[in-house]
Amino acid sequence: MVRGSLSKTTLTLLFAAFCALATAGCHRLNSAKPAPEQPKTMLHVTNSEFLDAVVYVVERGQRVRLGVASSNRTTTFEIPAHLLFSPTALNFLLDPIGAPARPSTGDVVIDPGDDLELRFSGGRVVLTKRNP
Repeated sequence: MVRGSLSKTTLTLLFAAFCALATAGCHRLNSAKPAPEQPKTMLHVTNSEFLDAVVYVVERGQRVRLGVASSNRTTTFEIPAHLLFSPTALNFLLDPIGAPARPSTGDVVIDPGDDLELRFSGGRVVLTKRNP
């Protein structure tokens, strides 16, 4: 009888030690700092045409719709952060609503945090970087 109770006591102690180690292994230190937030990359579209235009950013052949640039106005868009994690070649495409032409900028290297200006006039687009 003593021998059986000794093994139960040993099993109980082993189980308690296992539970203590398992919960201690789940503890997470809060010393890790979160990654700094990426600066916003803004695109200011000046549409001097009479038609509204849908603005797209194209990365590696994938079009991402930014929104609609109203005619004879300047509209501001934020370029999604998932497209810019480092200097990236992007293409900006305008699709005037009701017109067959789709002018684009061609590939341009954009850095996170850039402030860009896109002018749409006379069926052509011109992209420039604004000075901070």
